[in-house]
Amino acid sequence: MTTEPNTITQELSAQDVVRRLYDCYNNGRPEDFDEVVAPDYVDYGHTPPLRGPDAARTNYEDGVKYAGEAIRYTIDGLVVDGDMVAVAWTGTLASGAEVGKGVSLYRTSGGLLRSTRQALFG
Repeated sequence: MTTEPNTITQELSAQDVVRRLYDCYNNGRPEDFDEVVAPDYVDYGHTPPLRGPDAARTNYEDGVKYAGEAIRYTIDGLVVDGDMVAVAWTGTLASGAEVGKGVSLYRTSGGLLRSTRQALFG
């Protein structure tokens, strides 16, 4: 009897998808956005909106340019409602200096990030 390998993988929860996104930022691994950001992802924080995993990489690179180094994001609060996740966050530099706060609303499905909307507070 031949046994086929188990090809069933557990889909990430909406909360896990968002936490993995923040891990990519915090670990300085924008190349890993492909694992968590859907090809049809839309970032509505730009005009026109940015699309796909390259949109997340653009945000990462823009943050590095703005701050002069990678920004670390702390999740201050997280609320999940089905496939929607709201996150209050604080961005800091390695020195501990705060560079901004914001609230982001993420839509997920199929274990991937599908869209982002955000408000920045400084």
